[in-house]
Amino acid sequence: MEYPLVCVLFLVLLNFTTVVVIFYPTGLSVHISYQDRVSFNSSSSELSISSLQLNDSGMYTIQGMEPDLHTVVILSVREPISNVTLRANAIDLVELNDTAIFTCSVSSGTSLSYRWLNGSSEVTASDRVWHGGGNSSLTIVSVTRYDEGPFRCEVINGISNGTSQPIGLNVRYGPSNLTMMVLPEMTIGHTAYKSGSDITLSCSAQSKPAVSYKWSPQLSLQNTRENQTGSYSCLAHNNVTLRFATLTTMIKIMEPISAVALNSDGKPPILGQSLTLRCEVTGPVDYIHWLMNSQLISLNNRTFFSTDNKTMVINPIQFSDSGEYLCEAFNAASNLTSMTYKLVSNHKINHTVLCLTVGPERPAVTSPDIAMTGHIVTFNCSASSQPLSQFSWFFNGSQVATDSVYETVPLTLASYGEYTCVAFNNITGRNSTVSKMLTVIAPVTMTMVKVIGAKPILNERFSLTCETAGTIYSIQWMRNGWPLYADNRTNFSMNNNTLTFNPVQHSDNGDYQCSASNPLSNMTSPDYRLTPLSQFSWFFNGSQVATGSVYETGPLTLASHGKYTCVAFNNITGKNNTVSKMLTVI
Repeated sequence: MEYPLVCVLFLVLLNFTTVVVIFYPTGLSVHISYQDRVSFNSSSSELSISSLQLNDSGMYTIQGMEPDLHTVVILSVREPISNVTLRANAIDLVELNDTAIFTCSVSSGTSLSYRWLNGSSEVTASDRVWHGGGNSSLTIVSVTRYDEGPFRCEVINGISNGTSQPIGLNVRYGPSNLTMMVLPEMTIGHTAYKSGSDITLSCSAQSKPAVSYKWSPQLSLQNTRENQTGSYSCLAHNNVTLRFATLTTMIKIMEPISAVALNSDGKPPILGQSLTLRCEVTGPVDYIHWLMNSQLISLNNRTFFSTDNKTMVINPIQFSDSGEYLCEAFNAASNLTSMTYKLVSNHKINHTVLCLTVGPERPAVTSPDIAMTGHIVTFNCSASSQPLSQFSWFFNGSQVATDSVYETVPLTLASYGEYTCVAFNNITGRNSTVSKMLTVIAPVTMTMVKVIGAKPILNERFSLTCETAGTIYSIQWMRNGWPLYADNRTNFSMNNNTLTFNPVQHSDNGDYQCSASNPLSNMTSPDYRLTPLSQFSWFFNGSQVATGSVYETGPLTLASHGKYTCVAFNNITGKNNTVSKMLTVI
């Protein structure tokens, strides 16, 4: 039935075009697409729409004639998000070569907003990072090793949200930051290695996967010779990125100086006349320094040097020339100093005789580094000196002998310490000292495997200890004659003297031994046979309350009164045994 527009009391429009509801004095007219889904309360001007559909979204206008009313409401209908899925064009990529493209999609959902995460951090756009497709795609250009993720996309639309499963990238990179190590390190002040040296060259680089290394000409130099001087190059190659890195170092090999001797010209030095000293060097020499009383001697109006510095002439000799002289020879691989000479002035008629004395040089000691209690150790001390040195021995600061040879009494643990030899030249008035540490250890005289705490109970913690006597450097545990190593159930204490099973299982059955050792002795314990005991369960008035050999109740109440039963079960024999105990609670 049609009514004239002047009879309309209320009118509801969608987007100003679609008439949703018309209310007349005699009834209500509803658009066909809203049939059975719309109700209108004319008293409150309230429009209710049920079973919302996406096309219900829009601007609703209510126009009332009596009373006069005009209201606009915007309705947005959205579909819930489901099944957020993240896909990548590839996950195995090469740094700086490849581009990663992630696409985020949903099975259902409208009015979507996207947020991208790398780990827990939000991914924002940059010169390498692009968002596309309404933010539903993420592009990372020229990926780096720091772009491995994991990446996730988060989708929201105001009424629901969802997050994808993570995707991690496997970015292969390198080699980069290539470094080379040459061992042993060059001695400070030298620029070459001594011939006969063993030299090891090694390279390392940041790379994924690990790089392979190629050396030119070789990696390890043994008993080197001068003809091995040259450039050594390390080539690192990543067979996935197909990239290379090269590092080169120069290794110089040179014969060392093997001997330096300071000699005079053979004539007795006479006051007012000249004295010639020669520095005779065995081995290649680059330059020579002359020293008097540890101070460098420089050219002056009485002191002259040959072109190669191997000869020094003092002309004329004066009383002030008395002192200690030495020469030091250098080359790129070594330096060596002559023995020290002391020139002492002795008056005789009208000339001065310079008498040559030397030493003592640093003594050398021969003795063992480590010895066992009850043994006797002999220390031998020698020093280059003219005239011969006198010797004294000190133990931890106290004198124990006056000879070049010192033989100890049978050692005890208190004999451990520093043994010092002092060489003294009563003409030069000089002494020289060298010390040697002696370590004294007791032999291993006992090893025994013992149980700590309770007997072994299946599926419970169990510990064994290795009791020893003597000086122990290391302890090794064995099961059935084979070495025993830690795993997710088997642990060792810091000093290896305690073995713990947590928990002990039937697979741990066997004969256990511990072997204790030091550098001079060792001993292995007798066998300890491990067989875990029964499994235990506790019942209270017929209901199970605990597993294990120990049951600890909660705070007691009167309801705790009753029968407590322990059941022991051996899953090898298949047998069990039971005992009960009445507990009265008052």
